[in-house]
Amino acid sequence: MRVTHRMIANTVIRNVNRNLAQMTRYQDMLSSGKAINKPSDDPVRIARIMGYQASLQQNKQHQRNIDAAMSWLDTTEDALSGMTDVLQRARELAVSGADGPKPPESRRAIAKEIDELVGVLVQLANTSFGGRHIFAGYQTTASPFSRDKSLLATEPTSVVYHGDRGEIRWEVAPGVEVKGNIDGEALLMDTRIFEYMEDLIAGLESDDLAAVNTALGNLSAGIDIILDHRAALGAIRNGLELTMNKTTLEELNITSLRSKLEDIDFAETFMYYSTMATLYTASLSAGARIMVPSLIDFLR
Repeated sequence: MRVTHRMIANTVIRNVNRNLAQMTRYQDMLSSGKAINKPSDDPVRIARIMGYQASLQQNKQHQRNIDAAMSWLDTTEDALSGMTDVLQRARELAVSGADGPKPPESRRAIAKEIDELVGVLVQLANTSFGGRHIFAGYQTTASPFSRDKSLLATEPTSVVYHGDRGEIRWEVAPGVEVKGNIDGEALLMDTRIFEYMEDLIAGLESDDLAAVNTALGNLSAGIDIILDHRAALGAIRNGLELTMNKTTLEELNITSLRSKLEDIDFAETFMYYSTMATLYTASLSAGARIMVPSLIDFLR
């Protein structure tokens, strides 16, 4: 095969360009810190990196959900703690009102204080978190409880519930959801806590010791119900803390796996870059020497 100067020149240029492309690739890797800068560099590896990235995004969303659920539970626990205090105070007053020798005027005074406690209980039942009422089911934008004493003429209680039984859930792991809310109807209306307190008020105002004693026993049962809900919330919160720890460890593991595929070893990459820079310089030097001589140079 006849070797021409054009063939030599093309070969030299092709080799120089190949060395320059390799040197530029390592230069891009050093400047970005990434082993892959475009999908065509390594389609298989980029697919795995994208898979890890999707897993990280899902993991972070689960962490945000857990944070939201724990904040909601903490607010609920504070409200339930306040309700427990209210009912405990009402029970103490009921015990005092059940004292036989106490005059009717004293019982009516106790009834007024318990009436105020009913108002406090309504306020606690309307507790909100981030503008959302925690005991309203799905109807979180409006106060779930209101009180109208005129209803006592026809209804067993003056308190009305305006929410629903909606369950607010958070996904805290793939396929795992946690219910974080307690609807007010199940908590306070089905358990007849408001009704029992107003029965106590009526018994004190009418100086009916039998009614006062009955209401006293009912209030004790109501306190136990609130405490049961608090215990259940505590168990859920403990589970969320364990899930958060697990999710955080998963984030670290996934990040490490992605880094091994995506990030470069700077020392190794710099060594390759230096090698290619030397090769590029050498190819330029060799090419300049090869391409200069021609037939014209020997005919002079």
